[in-house]
Amino acid sequence: MISNLTLANFSFAQTSQIQLPSLGETSSSVISLDLELQIGEAWLRSFYRQTPLNRDYLLQDYIEKLVQQLKPYSQINYSDLRIVVVDNPTMNAFAVPGGVMGIHSGLLLHAGTEDELASVIAHEMAHLSQRHFARSVAAQQAMGMASMAGLLAAVVLAATAGGDAGLAMMSVAQGAAMESQLRYSRQNETEADRIGQSTLVIAGRDPKGAVRMFEKMLAATRYAGDLAPEYLLTHPLPQSRVIDTETRANQYASRIYSENPNYQLMAARVKVADNETPEIALRNFGNAYKLTPNSNLAKYGYALALKDTRHYSEAMEFATELLEGNQTNLVFQSLYAELLLLSDQADLALKYLLSLLTPGTQNHVITMQLADTYKAQNLFEQTADILQAHSQERPKDPMVWYELAEAYGLSGNIYELHLARSKYFELVGSFQQAIEHVRLAKRQLGDNEIEQAVLDQRIRQIAQTQSREMDL
Repeated sequence: MISNLTLANFSFAQTSQIQLPSLGETSSSVISLDLELQIGEAWLRSFYRQTPLNRDYLLQDYIEKLVQQLKPYSQINYSDLRIVVVDNPTMNAFAVPGGVMGIHSGLLLHAGTEDELASVIAHEMAHLSQRHFARSVAAQQAMGMASMAGLLAAVVLAATAGGDAGLAMMSVAQGAAMESQLRYSRQNETEADRIGQSTLVIAGRDPKGAVRMFEKMLAATRYAGDLAPEYLLTHPLPQSRVIDTETRANQYASRIYSENPNYQLMAARVKVADNETPEIALRNFGNAYKLTPNSNLAKYGYALALKDTRHYSEAMEFATELLEGNQTNLVFQSLYAELLLLSDQADLALKYLLSLLTPGTQNHVITMQLADTYKAQNLFEQTADILQAHSQERPKDPMVWYELAEAYGLSGNIYELHLARSKYFELVGSFQQAIEHVRLAKRQLGDNEIEQAVLDQRIRQIAQTQSREMDL
């Protein structure tokens, strides 16, 4: 959970160790793009190390694709955006320097349309494109190096651990200067609102999506009393921001915006999982299906609830019906394949998934499900082969490397097991374990001097990454 994260390399006790570049005239001379990238990578390693890896391939894939759809219309200058989907029911999102964005699954519990969700993503993109982290640091140049170090740690903490922790840290680091920093932060929020809303318009999306999302956040605040949505702790929402956003939206001619039906399906996945127990979800979604028996959304939600309560044959009836009318829909394809596997029909699941992977194409969801299916049939070499190829497409995805290491271990390929584990541990910031697994791999090589030298270089690279991160 984001609010419980304390970054190992950005804790308050270590702020005196943070080394900043020489202060200059502009924000880019204070925090370079390269340093932002290093901060983002360090944050990701800390996040992956402390948070269970997201196994909802569909939701991860959906959010990644939505971000990629918006990116060309934003002012993002990072070539590689890194997206983490946090399994957390709170209404929250955040941006971390270096092109990292986090989306809580709870946003889908509140956003009524894809454009409402897109408004939050576009807002976070604006924070990244306008380099608000670097500008926040530049605004405090007069504070001196010690306070600047505190601010650097505080801003990173505020972006990840939540507003209370970050603001408390700023108050220690900055003292009387905190209020001026808060004013500057409000300016950042206003700018991110404007640019994010512009991104929606250029992308052909509803600018009023941002207005509706703000209204829902304010409503959640009223209903919750002092327990404001977590998003508002780091993104304060005075009435002026809401009014400005609505004024901008009203400048555009009214029109009907098309909706992506898959958004509602993704929201249903989150809602099913958000129920206190699978049995409660089954009752709730069963009632919804009875009210609208012809709705694909109601059928899908009910099928998910049936699956989670092990009513596989009933769930399969819905999955089959959904797929018959939408054979190219990835959401329905994934459900059908998953139910085949859960129903002890792994051979049929394998044939079906293989039919969906056309030569030369990559599909994260189908590939990971195919790997799971190979594994269920004890076809461990095939599991490793498909995950090895997929690791080249997603080289920074720790889940892929984790599963790949498992596959190599089960297939008896100890050398590749250690190399894959090394990569996994490097991605989650456990550098000593990463190095140890390379050393274990070296023992499998015997007297092969060329390969030994390659692995020695790999150890040096990991050690350099660790040293560079410690110097942040």
